[in-house]
Parts: sequence; structure tokens; C-alpha cells
Amino acid sequence: MNCERVAREELLEGYLLGRLSDEDRDSFEQHFFECERCLKDLQMLQTIQRELPRVDADPALAKASSSLRWLSFAGLAATIVLMVGSAVWMRSPTPPGLSGTAETRPASQAERPEASQSPTPPPPLTAGPSLEQLALVEAPPYQPLTLRGAPDEATSRFQAGMARYQQADYPAAVAELRGAAALAPDATHIRFFLGIAHLMAGQDIAAIAELRATTALGDSPYLEEAHWYLAKALLRQKRPAAAEAELRTLIQLQGTGTSEARTLLAAIKRLDER
Repeated sequence: MNCERVAREELLEGYLLGRLSDEDRDSFEQHFFECERCLKDLQMLQTIQRELPRVDADPALAKASSSLRWLSFAGLAATIVLMVGSAVWMRSPTPPGLSGTAETRPASQAERPEASQSPTPPPPLTAGPSLEQLALVEAPPYQPLTLRGAPDEATSRFQAGMARYQQADYPAAVAELRGAAALAPDATHIRFFLGIAHLMAGQDIAAIAELRATTALGDSPYLEEAHWYLAKALLRQKRPAAAEAELRTLIQLQGTGTSEARTLLAAIKRLDER
């Protein structure tokens, strides 16, 4: 496996969409573990994959993006980057002093004293993301459920906690969700969001405990995400080996989070090598 084959056979696209054979998938994973270029390309495409729904929802971009669906995923990703950048540029207010023709006249070579100076050297290339950067995390969204009938006390506490959660008031969310968990300790949704609220409040140890409790409850709609955020919490605690173990467990589940887990695992391995 090499970069030329990755480009020729569109293996990045096939990997993200789950279209590769087991042999090609394993070969490609071994390649991007060792190839910083392909790893960065994969991370970029995963970011674009998450952003595409937002692009479609933006009236300024939806019309243009709908006419580009025939492009390959990689080509579409590059196009979307340009489209988003152009849209941001066009929406930016014109800086003062650039509205008149006289003010926008470019300076001649003689008028620019800096022209004779040596050009500013480009910033040095970084070796890759740091452990702190790999540990960055965003709170998962929550959609309130419509319940029939009066909720029990645990559900009422959960709903109150999640109202605080949606307001990004994570300490207050912790207080309510902790009360809900005491009433229903085997409710995976309560334990999961309690762990996330702890994590977003900067309470990493408590977050790890609650997310481990979520995974210990076995198969649930929150199992994959619990392993993912547990890995992030362990990275924040500077425990990359433990985070790798959680990511491997997540990969073994073969769910929707497999691709991102493999990418993060590869980035941790590269950090270990440095």
C-alpha cells in the first residue's frame, strides 16, 4: 500500500464509506498509521463528512452543493472547503478604507519600504497534534424525548438536568443528573450524560467513573459513545495507553464510530513514536 494507490483507487473515500474489503481496509489502516500525509487527509475528510449536513442546511451553500453531488467524496470535500471559505469571505464586512477607488490603489514598488526586505519565512511545520489537542472534546447533542403520561421522579430529575445541559450549565446539570442516577442507577442514558456533564465541567475523574459505569451496563445506544468519550477523558488525564485500550474496544464493536476511533488511535500512536 502506498499513497499513489490510495489516490488512484480512492481508498480514502472507500474507507470512510465502509466499501473496502477486509484485506484492503487492514492494509490501508496499516498505511495511514505510518503515513502522516494520508492520516491528515483522512482527518480532514472526516471533518468534512461531519460538516456536510451543515452545508446543506445553509441557504448560501445548499444550492451550490446540491449541484456537486456527482463528484467523488474527496473532490466534494475539497469543493466544500472552498465554498465555505468563499461564503465566509463574501459575508465579511468590507474593512474601512477599502470602499473608495483612490484608497484601494496598490502601492508601487517604490512606495513599499518592505519590498526590499527579505520575505518573512513560513512558520515551522508542526510534528502533529499534541496530547492536549487530541483530548479536545465537544458535548454530544441531546434531543428531548416526548413522553406519554407523567414522568417518574428519576425521569423528572433527568429532564431537569438535561435542560441545564442544553444551556451548557454543566455543574448544575451534574447536580440534577446525579440525583437521577441515584434513583435509577441502571439507566444507561442517565449515567452516560452524567459522565459527559462531569467531563464538560472539567471533572475528569468523576467523568471516567460514570462512563465506565455506562460501558459496564453492556449493550445500549450509548455504548460506543461512552468508549469514545472515555478515551477522550483518559487523554485529558495524560493516560494514552488506557485511551488506546478504549479505542480498540470501540473498534471491535464495528459500529458507526469505528472510522474516527481508528484515526484517533493512529494519531496517538504517532504521538507515542515522537
